[in-house]
Amino acid sequence: MIDKIRTLLGLNTYQPLNLIEVSEERLLTNLRFLSSLSPKIKIAPVLKSNAYGHGLINVAKVLDSQNCPFFCVDSIYEAYELLKARIKSPILIMGYINPNNLKVKKLPFSFALWSLELAESINKYQPSSPVHLFVDTGMHREGVQLEDLPEFLIQLKKYSNLKIEGIMSHLASVKNAKDPLYLSQLKNFEKALEVCKREGIKPKWIHLANSDGLLNSDLKKLSKISNLARVGLNLYGVSESENLKPALTFKTRIVQIKRISKGGKVGYDGTFSIPSDMLIGILPAGYNDGIDRRLSNKGFVKVQEKFCPIIGRVSMNLCIINLSQVKNPQVGQEVIIFSQDPDDKNSIIKSASITGKIPYELLVQLNPSTKRLAI
Repeated sequence: MIDKIRTLLGLNTYQPLNLIEVSEERLLTNLRFLSSLSPKIKIAPVLKSNAYGHGLINVAKVLDSQNCPFFCVDSIYEAYELLKARIKSPILIMGYINPNNLKVKKLPFSFALWSLELAESINKYQPSSPVHLFVDTGMHREGVQLEDLPEFLIQLKKYSNLKIEGIMSHLASVKNAKDPLYLSQLKNFEKALEVCKREGIKPKWIHLANSDGLLNSDLKKLSKISNLARVGLNLYGVSESENLKPALTFKTRIVQIKRISKGGKVGYDGTFSIPSDMLIGILPAGYNDGIDRRLSNKGFVKVQEKFCPIIGRVSMNLCIINLSQVKNPQVGQEVIIFSQDPDDKNSIIKSASITGKIPYELLVQLNPSTKRLAI
């Protein structure tokens, strides 16, 4: 009976030092807003790289009931993790696949296709699996180059078991609707669609827009040549748009408090010198956990609504903060490392700016072993 009571009270439950909370409400609100931008363009959530650090399985479970056309991942590994978690939404693997890996067993996934080697393997070992032809329209990363597309489609006719479900590309830049690179890619995508049409290809899904492509482009023009957008960062609310709200909060707790006299040196190499007697706090999170080392002596965390500077070098598993602004701080007290509020000094966007990085980098650096909780 005592054990049962302890379990109900949460006393028998492991309490993690660090916690990443993801707001279900914000995820769904962001998805609804993005879906409302154009009635002709559906939204496919991008869940690659551990859902941009938010947690692959947790995010997928939140979105699985939203009737999305499919989820986008990068690898067989990510797709298989979703399958094991009993995710019902269709899954498109966008990244490179070693053709030999398709020999192992039949997989219930769709595949981005830009090589004949992969086409042959899908045709033989994954017959009737949907494929999305990936065309390089000017980013010059993965994809079939436009000038090679006619011959590529002729060669594909050899593989009778291929089911072409989509045509896709990826935008390199959409600063605004007049961005020259964007307009060039749009024009090339239209040419690619004409080539496919001449070969009798009638895909269900046509997509090239990402987050910026959806928010910054001419949606009327975009909706004339596509019916879907693959959205990642904006889905998670990391955006300059006021209509999108960050979903992630990264929390920890103070594990030690000490008073250091004036002149004391803090952290590796003593890069911070105490200007006057100071109360400092030790946090059980460092660059291994996703606190970028470039935040050393520059970044902030939040305690009791006060922004506390990170002082000294961020260590692998620890960092040190100045608690001078906090009234009566306590060991065990909650600390917000990355805030949901984009205006906070410790938001992902502000922290990325301090480090000279983009928000993507800080998010995907969040350690996968840190507990994620959808709330």
